Formats: sequence, structure tokens, C-alpha cells
Amino acid sequence: MAYKKNSTAKASVIVALAVIFFIVCFGIVMFFDNDDDDGYALLPDYGMRFESMDVDIKWNDDRSCKITQSIDVKFSELSHGIYVDIPVNSGEMVRDLEITTTPSRPYRLTREGGGKIIRAVVGDPDSVFLSGDTMKCDIVYNYITPEHPSGADILAFNAIGGGWTCYTKKARVTMTYPVAPEKTTGDFGIWIGNEKFNDAASGVTVAWSNDGRTVTVDIGGRVTYRNFTFDGVEKFALAPFEKVELAYEMPSGTLRNYKNTEFIVTLCVGLAFLAIAIVLKLFLKNKPLTPVVDFYPPRIDAAEGKKRHMLPVQMGKIIDGSCSSADVTSLIFYWASKGYLAIEDRDGETYFKKLKKVDAVTQYERNMFNKLFDKGEKNEEDGTVTVAMSDLKGKFGNVIKQTQNAVAAEYKGKLYKKSGIMLCAAMYILSAVFGFCITALTSLRIGSYIYATAGIMSFVAVLLSMCFGLVLVFYYNKLGNGLRNILTAVHFIIAVAMGVGIAAYVPNDVMTWLERIMFAVAFGVPTALAPFMILRTQYYDEMLNGILGFRNFIRDAEKDKLEMLIADDPQYFYGILPYANVLGVSDVWEDKFKDITIEPPSYYYGNNVTLFDLVILNSLMKSVGSTLSYVPPSANKGSFSGGGGSSGGGFSGGSFGGGGGGRW
Repeated sequence: MAYKKNSTAKASVIVALAVIFFIVCFGIVMFFDNDDDDGYALLPDYGMRFESMDVDIKWNDDRSCKITQSIDVKFSELSHGIYVDIPVNSGEMVRDLEITTTPSRPYRLTREGGGKIIRAVVGDPDSVFLSGDTMKCDIVYNYITPEHPSGADILAFNAIGGGWTCYTKKARVTMTYPVAPEKTTGDFGIWIGNEKFNDAASGVTVAWSNDGRTVTVDIGGRVTYRNFTFDGVEKFALAPFEKVELAYEMPSGTLRNYKNTEFIVTLCVGLAFLAIAIVLKLFLKNKPLTPVVDFYPPRIDAAEGKKRHMLPVQMGKIIDGSCSSADVTSLIFYWASKGYLAIEDRDGETYFKKLKKVDAVTQYERNMFNKLFDKGEKNEEDGTVTVAMSDLKGKFGNVIKQTQNAVAAEYKGKLYKKSGIMLCAAMYILSAVFGFCITALTSLRIGSYIYATAGIMSFVAVLLSMCFGLVLVFYYNKLGNGLRNILTAVHFIIAVAMGVGIAAYVPNDVMTWLERIMFAVAFGVPTALAPFMILRTQYYDEMLNGILGFRNFIRDAEKDKLEMLIADDPQYFYGILPYANVLGVSDVWEDKFKDITIEPPSYYYGNNVTLFDLVILNSLMKSVGSTLSYVPPSANKGSFSGGGGSSGGGFSGGSFGGGGGGRW
């Protein structure tokens, strides 16, 4: 029998809900933020053309390069601007991207193609270009490529990607290598569209510098196109989706691997934050509890220097820091065991009979007892007052709420140190800020903050971890050692797993694997440690020592000892039962008496009372708790309803770079 829900079940439900909620949120984010589109349109766009496109690429010996791309755009249809796609699907990385336009227009970055393309959307949604308007767009960024799969000494690159949707009037590509490439062979060279360049190519000029490091490719009228909007028949350099690709082999040993040191910032900040959290936890420890075993509830101060037993509702508040409605209704059975009231079951109805005035030492206990019988029927002969439980349904809930508030006020500021609470809150805030800032900083490597969702997810993750962590800490002393250790481990795993989820959302070209590991640990561990920085007061320790000693007796009492207590007090079982309920060990307490003969409770009158067993009491306590706690719903006041390069010819080993773009 469990009058109060078992804390294990509550904790398990909280764990499950937290994990499911975060996974669902993460799945929704991934679904909407990772489009499987190929990144650009598949049909030519006749609403604009490029008057010119100049691309300047300067290579370093670590396979990184600086790209400067200048585009002169002429619109023939109403347009907001253009978009530029840069692929990162083969291990490339984009850094320090900047875009300037004349006339001046803003730009924003997004991820397309399942995160494989960085798209720069240039233009203002609140303004348009008219037919005949022009715009000059300069795009500058650093581009880092991995080792080419066909060979460590190869630099193969799509200088102009095959994803541009419009015609280009003239184009120029200037490529500067770290050293002069090896002599051209059949496998290397320059491709324009699907054709490899040769000296007989029409409309194309290729010139090399004296030192052999720089090649300039000028492309003019090689494509005939008839379009009445643009003055009839014209010659263009490139048709839609035509690329310009250069692939050369460097002298052996020229190229080295790129050394990425960006992780150092995350590593240093993460280690510092992790160290602070661990050091604080090492120094902030609660004193070990020393439970004092007792057969009866702990005694606390009463009026005139006297001592009295702690109320079940007080014990419920102290053991887990909360006062539930089940804790409050345990007073009904506490009063009954003390002889203040009787419980009668007749004709399918439960009645409470007031036998005498309650000897209360707290105002909320006296108020609740009196309000229980406010609307009862008085017997003029013996002065007792009787009230049907059905008459209290929907009317007594506010009284229970008032009692909960009064108990909370009684122990306000007495259980936990303010410094620990403030430190716990600070650690949660710092964890969320750490998660937000790291994802922001890694995003800024590209050029602007495009992972706002990752930052928001950091706050959501901290909130979920906080909910479970605080409940775990408050219920910590109520749990058995085995379950306590399991739930603590689960708490840490969830916190770190959420950090892994956030890090996984940031693409590989932005955050390295080392950073992901550091982020997950530095985000998860301090988040998990935060609730354990809440420290108990000395007063709380003293109360817990008595309560836990009493609970240990309930849990570990031997049969012969219980038989002695029953012999001294035949109603001993019923006097302890309200306390066992608020401690969450009522099932253990009942199990210990399954082989011990006990009398029915002296306060209960009903059918077949001579055949009384614990099933009857179980049903009664559940019925009282659910009925008296019921609060009717308020009246309804209304509601609301409501890829890298293009296909075709080119270097046989494939090339990095490329991309394209279009109009919007």
C-alpha cells in the first residue's frame, strides 16, 4: 500500500519525461533545420544575369586559401537579391566570410542540403530590385580543404561552381599556388563546362605568370544565347550550371596538413569552467548524517519548554523539502490514532466523527481540524460532530492548500543555506551561458551567428537537468542507497548526453571532435553538479538525523521487537502508519505485520470490522486522500484555436569548392 506515491516512481517518470522531451525537441530542430534540398535550383533562371564574375584564389601550403569573388548582377525581373552557396560536404571549412554590396544590402547565413551547404542570402526582404537594376557583390572568405583523396600533392578546385542558375557575360579566374605546379599531364588541367581547355578553345584565354605560380583564365563569348530581354542574340562566357575547374599537382612534399588551433579557446574555457565546478563541489560538502534510531517519531519543541512528537505533515516537508496533499491528509489518520476523531463506513459512505477538541500546537493544525467539521451535523446528546466525506469533496481542497502554504512558511529558510542556493542558481546560469556562448563563438568562425537554435537548446537542456537534479536532491534522503546511486548516475548521464546532443547539432565544419567532447563534459558535469551545491543547515541536519533514524527502524525492525511494541500498545501499528506514508515506506511497514496478529484500528467503525485487514485500510486511505484533495476545475472562460560541383566532365578525382547560387 502506498498512500503517497513512491518517490522511485516519481523520479523514474521525471527521468523519462526529461529524456523524451529533449529528444523530441532535438528531433524537431534537426528536421526543420537540416533540409535535404540540393542547395540550389535545378532550372535556369532568366530573371537575372551576371555581367561579370571575377574570382581570385590564393593558396597557402596547408591547403587553405583566400577567395575573393566579385559579381556584377543585372536583374530583369522583380527580385530581393541573390543567394550564394558554398559547399562543405567533403570536409571543407569556411572561415571569416564577409559580403559587401553596392548598393548596400544586408545578408544572412543559413545551412542547406542537410547542413552540407552554407548559404549566404544577400538582399533585403523589405526592398526589391526592379528590371534593369544592378548590384555589385563582393564575397571574401577563407576556405580550408582536406587532403585530396586522389593524392596528397593535388590541388583540385572548382573556382566557379556548377550551381549558378544564370548566364555569365564574362568571367575571370585568377589562381595563385604556393609554388609552381608540376608540368601539365593528361590527368590535370583546366575544365570549362564539361570540356577540358586546350589552345584551340574559342573564347578562352589562359596566361601563366613568369614564376609559374599564378594562372589567369579569361572567359568571353563562348556561349550563344538569344534573349529579347537582354538585347537579342549575345555571347556569354558561361551558361547556367557551367563550372570552371582547375586541377594541378604540386611538387612532392610541398603541401602540409592544416593545423586547426580553434579548439584551444573551447578547451581552455571548458577546462576552466569544469575545474571551478569540481573545486567548488569538493569544498562544499554537507556533513555526514548520523541517524538516531527510535521506535517513535522525533520529538520537537512545544509550548512551555515541553517536547512533542513531530506531525506527519512536518515530517513530509522535512524529508524531501516539499509538502504534498498526501502529507496533509495524513493528519486525518494521525488525529484518528490520537483519539480526536473516528472514521465510520456505512451504506457505502465514509463519515468523520469529531470525538473531542484537537490538542494542537500549531495554528494550521487547529484550523484544518476545525474546518474539517465546520459543516458537520452535531449530536446534541454526546456533543460529537459528524461530516460525510462526500460533502467535503471539492470544498476541502482550498483548506489543504492553505495548510501546505502554512507548513512551507513554517520551514522557510530553515532547511537550506542561502549561499548554497545562490551558488546552485549561479552554476545553472553559467552552464546555460557557457553552452550559448560556445555555440555562438564557433558559429562566428564562419562569419555570423547562424546556430541560434543550438544556443536556445542549451537553456532548454539546463532547465530539464535542473528539474530532475533538484527533485533528486530534495528526495535524496528519502531514497535507498542503491536507488540513490543509480539516479545520481542517470542524472549525470542525462546532463552530459544533452551536451553531446547540442554539440552534435553544430556541423563538423564548425566544431571539431575534440571541441565536441570538451563541450559535452564541460557543459554536462557542472550542470549535473549544480544541485549538489545546495547545503543543509545545522537545524536541518538535526531534524534529518531523527527522521532517518525513525525510518531506519521502520525499515529494519525485527518481528520480536514489533511484537513487544504491539503488546505494550495494540494500536502501535496505526499510530506509526501516517508517518510511514509520508516517508514512502508504508508498504515496508505493512509487510512487517503480515505475520503478526493486530487488532483493527480503534478509530474505525464499519461493516465486518471483526474481519478487518490492511486492504480495507489501504482503500480507505486512498479514498480520503483523493476525495479531500480534489479541487473542481474553474469555469471555462474561452479558448483560442487556431553539392560541391556540377556533374559532367572534369578532373577524374573530383574537386573541392564549387557551389553556386541564384536569385530570390
